[in-house]
Amino acid sequence: MSRAVIFDKDGTLLDFDATWNEAVGVAFDQISDVKAKMQAAELFGYDLDRRCVQPQSAFVSESSDVTDDLVADLIDVGEFKQTLNEASRRTVVANTGATETLESLRERGWRLAVATNDSELLAIEHIEALEWEGLFTSIKGFDSGHGAKPGPGMVIAAADDCDALDGLYLMVGDSVHDILAGKAAGAITVAIGSHPAALQLADHKIDQLGDLLKLVESF
Repeated sequence: MSRAVIFDKDGTLLDFDATWNEAVGVAFDQISDVKAKMQAAELFGYDLDRRCVQPQSAFVSESSDVTDDLVADLIDVGEFKQTLNEASRRTVVANTGATETLESLRERGWRLAVATNDSELLAIEHIEALEWEGLFTSIKGFDSGHGAKPGPGMVIAAADDCDALDGLYLMVGDSVHDILAGKAAGAITVAIGSHPAALQLADHKIDQLGDLLKLVESF
């Protein structure tokens, strides 16, 4: 029986704050119109003074195109996204224990996939920056042709790539969108982190990625 673990990217495999807070700040720094910058930051959900993405920001869980639409009337979104993505490749940081957990899962016969509301290309670039490219069977983004989370499409497609649709597959994520997508796709859902609604909705919860190794032993 094929077995797969499908991961959200930001906040699950990656340290969200370390990867994105300064990268988003760099993108806002290049906007010369102060009024437009302040208005766009408010809509985006970014604190310019503290240089951090706010918890309620759409950027935390929505697809990249949704966040783009919020600020498209105020700034050059193409230039903003190019700067943001380039900066994130330099600031990308893995969550604690991520590499060891991924390698251990592979050694135990699990196939691995990513289902992210970021773009597929940037997900691939982040994975390559962390030297994880040999660990994943499938990488899906909001633009891969399967829809965005909380829809089930990318989770189903990732499980299919892993030949696990008729076997066992888990969806691991830190947001409500991740858990809803996993449930709709027929996955066993695992919430990581501290989001109360995600923890309540999920079948299982873990504090950090290393905890996943003990959990999978029960399946």
